Amino acid sequence: MKKLFNEKNLSIAIILLIALQPIIDMDYLFYEFLDQFGLPRFSTIIRFIIIPGLILWTFFLMEKNKKRVLIVTSIYGVLLGGYFILHCMSASAAYDIMGFTTNFKFSWYQELVYILTLILPFGLTYCVYNLKFSENIIKKIVYFLSSIISIPIFLGDLFVFGKSTYFGYTVANFFSWFTGIYELYHPRELASKFFFNEGNTIGILMFMILPLMYYFFTKEKNKKTKIMVGVLIAIQSLSMQILATRVATYGAVIVPIVFLVLYLFDTLIMKNQKLMKNVVIICLCFAGLFGAILDFTPAIQNQKVDAENTTVLLSNGAVDEGLSSLKDGENLIPGTAEFNHFYRFMFEQYGIRAKYISSVPSMYYIDWYNYVYDPKFWVDVTFMDVYDRVSGRQIQTIFMNYKLDKLNAYQKIMGAGYSTFMNGSIILEQDFKQQWQTLGPIGSLLTTFPWIASVLIGALFVLKKWKKLFRLDVFVYAMSFVAALGTAYMSGHTLDQFITTTFMALLLGVLFCKIKEVYDKKD
Repeated sequence: MKKLFNEKNLSIAIILLIALQPIIDMDYLFYEFLDQFGLPRFSTIIRFIIIPGLILWTFFLMEKNKKRVLIVTSIYGVLLGGYFILHCMSASAAYDIMGFTTNFKFSWYQELVYILTLILPFGLTYCVYNLKFSENIIKKIVYFLSSIISIPIFLGDLFVFGKSTYFGYTVANFFSWFTGIYELYHPRELASKFFFNEGNTIGILMFMILPLMYYFFTKEKNKKTKIMVGVLIAIQSLSMQILATRVATYGAVIVPIVFLVLYLFDTLIMKNQKLMKNVVIICLCFAGLFGAILDFTPAIQNQKVDAENTTVLLSNGAVDEGLSSLKDGENLIPGTAEFNHFYRFMFEQYGIRAKYISSVPSMYYIDWYNYVYDPKFWVDVTFMDVYDRVSGRQIQTIFMNYKLDKLNAYQKIMGAGYSTFMNGSIILEQDFKQQWQTLGPIGSLLTTFPWIASVLIGALFVLKKWKKLFRLDVFVYAMSFVAALGTAYMSGHTLDQFITTTFMALLLGVLFCKIKEVYDKKD
């Protein structure tokens, strides 16, 4: 047993767990087959059985202060357990108050799975911190992740066999961007995610990886290896723009610029290393190249289509007639047949037929929260200022605020319930804010605030020893981690996806190892 459960095997297990996450998550392709036999996904077993096992393995094998760790985790466990019971009781009652169509359902089990999904990566940070991976290992993980994500996306798009990031399959490769393809197809049909599950999540992971790719490019001594890394950076950057999420598309341009600033600060101001011209050249060339093609990418073209649609809505003459007709319903009694019939007619006439709701995907008001059930809500949305409800996240925000306004202060503090909104398919895609609403302030403090606290604590330690910690490696790891938190807030699908949080755990664990190494050295 000692030979099996040793530090080497533990390190291998953690490395494989982090490096294989994108592949593990592709088992969604077999979900329907497994579900008909009542079998769980392979990823579920790994994430909710193997990860806790690895955390315990690290604790028993590596931890020197077991009593202190047990006390801290016990306190956290008691607080989390007490909160979970109160949260579920409150959210279950809140479900009946908010009023939903039948597709919205509250589930204790799903709430538990969601909370575990949010907190288990903290344990992986603990594992990485104790194992103290060498930079060579981190480099191999980064190269591997970049290769297994970028190359399939690139090839899938080039030979036109990958799935679209948004719907269906990709209809043409990236060469067509420059030949007028957008006159024939919607830009979203030109996006490609290969066969990965969540395009947005994969884009955020690539955004985190790219700064490290540039960093390791500067560290490579072998000329052939350096060229290969440069080629891989180019493929990854192009793949990010092929993916067509805004984070990935802009990230391909922003990352080399920010990295170059950090590199120049490290070489010219801190004088930690000599300036290498090839690093400056590759950053400027890639920033220039991917900046030059930015306007042709599906993501930017999609923004233009949205802007054109918004202009059409603003010039829709039916809106004035509709606003005038709304006055006829002011004296109707809510809940009556006449009230519902009036607002149903108004939505069908001005929202659907006059296309004043056309900026909102039809599944919102047909499949997810049918307008027949609550026509007044959709009429209110229809006649809002167009700019206040033109994007999906605005609709999600409007809907969640509308439902949460029906709750009392205690129910809002304890959270409205993640599973309720997720099952209904209308949930805010904006981390931190979404957890604040569904889990409440207490739940957010216990499940998402530790990421922010880690940044604040780490920054404090770095500032205290700035002469030794103002280094390129620390800056780049911190840049990747902060980028993850920023994109989590802007686009969601980060803190509740193991693909991204396992890599965040790696970054945070490595950062604290680097800080501890400096503090352990005697001046």
